[in-house]
Amino acid sequence: MDLLLTSLSALARIDVAIALLIGSVGGVVIGAIPGVGPAIAIAILLPATFAMEPIVGLTLLLGVYGSSMYGGAIPAILVNTPGTAVNALTTYDGFPMTKRGEATRALSLAFGASFCGAIISIIALISLSPVLAAVAPMFGSREIFLAALLGMVLVVVTHRGQALAAGALLCLGIFINTIGLESIRYTQRFTFEQTWLASGIDLIVVVLGLFALSQAFLLLVGEDEDNKPPALVGRLFDGLKEVLRMPKIVIPSAGFGVIMGMIPGVGEFLAQFFSYSLARKTSGNGENFGKGAPEGLVASEAANNAVPAAAMIPLLALGIPGEALTAMMLSVFYVHNVIPGPQLFTNDFDFVLSLYLALIALNV
Repeated sequence: MDLLLTSLSALARIDVAIALLIGSVGGVVIGAIPGVGPAIAIAILLPATFAMEPIVGLTLLLGVYGSSMYGGAIPAILVNTPGTAVNALTTYDGFPMTKRGEATRALSLAFGASFCGAIISIIALISLSPVLAAVAPMFGSREIFLAALLGMVLVVVTHRGQALAAGALLCLGIFINTIGLESIRYTQRFTFEQTWLASGIDLIVVVLGLFALSQAFLLLVGEDEDNKPPALVGRLFDGLKEVLRMPKIVIPSAGFGVIMGMIPGVGEFLAQFFSYSLARKTSGNGENFGKGAPEGLVASEAANNAVPAAAMIPLLALGIPGEALTAMMLSVFYVHNVIPGPQLFTNDFDFVLSLYLALIALNV
């Protein structure tokens, strides 16, 4: 109880409250702008956090990181273009719901699923942090490779009736990711003596471009229609009530987000495909997935919003950033002489608990 009170007192400060507000609201806005994403925002804010206390700077960055996942669902649902790459699956069922005149319901479901997935993830991590810190080092390169291989299989399996096209696009994505200098011997692959290709092609930019351009071409070649935008009726919290009636979808999806977020280098994409595949099999409404099934939208958003809290485990427990965003946060720790690793959980668990409580406040 003393530890909890100490952690709460660290958050009950005006500077932390301002960081919570700016991070959470700013993250939603940034996530809702396709092509910008949290990485650019964090890169801009990072130098400013060096002058702040660790809890203030990290709260600000965590706010942008966590809330941008929900922000990215807004254009994914409304205009079929994911705000961030991890909202790609949200377009499968979110945009068809918008075309049916259920845009408010879809946004509300995304909000409810994001909130529930994140809260379940944080509660699980607060309870299991010592155990997870001991288990995480057991995942080596072989285990990560097998997890990635399973993820590729799930990409094909998830697209029933389009397995050949999904497999071809998967191979195209793998090929695009091989362009540039390989990391072992630093030999050039498929650069064709073009120096600008040496750094490779950002796969996230490619994914966002494909979604946005495909929708732009569809609008360009389609017939002009005098359609009025559907009326946005309903309330935001109606979706939260609906999500709470789907525990068989939300809890496993958040669980996948926790597990995948814990493993460095895996992240939201694999968690989404795991949860989407499982929801499709267990919902009893699998034939409607990809056509506007609420369960598919909930599974996708619950999974990707459970990852940010889980991604803090390898960062805090092992000092291993799971992706570029957590790597940026690692620099804030070092600037303030806070060294992530097993000793952090032993000596400064109140600081770790403060970060998790900040994540709960950010989601609220």
